[in-house]
Amino acid sequence: TQPALLTAALGLLLAGGAALGWFALLLPLVVLQGLTAAGWFRLNGMWPARQGIALAFAGALAADAVLLAAGRSNGPAAVLGTLGVWVLLCLVLQLRSTAPADDRLHGLFATVASAALAITATGYLAAATDAVVVGGIAVAVAVFVRSLPLPAAASMA
Repeated sequence: TQPALLTAALGLLLAGGAALGWFALLLPLVVLQGLTAAGWFRLNGMWPARQGIALAFAGALAADAVLLAAGRSNGPAAVLGTLGVWVLLCLVLQLRSTAPADDRLHGLFATVASAALAITATGYLAAATDAVVVGGIAVAVAVFVRSLPLPAAASMA
């Protein structure tokens, strides 16, 4: 239940930040991006993967900075441009690795996926405020309901 509570709290923080304004959304968004970058490696049993996590998180922060500089109307271009550059950086990181080929391939997949998910979260900054508020609340409610010990039909199992 601890991951469910963390997810619900993060959803509510995103909703609250979006309701307060664009810059108030930055703090919970950066937390989400950091957890996403690290969590993807943890989920794939590649813990700790400091270089991959740092690269994915740096990509997310770069996407945030590009979006803030370019403006909300240029959100898709900011996210896609950053994503393209970061895929190339992930390739360079894995090509420099001295690990066996299978490990490099797994590392490449995990690093690209982690960076892509963390960078794509920048879309919250470009999205309409109401959409972020409703989405954050919906995630919090869904995770809470899913974590309750209810019969299968009621708990969506």
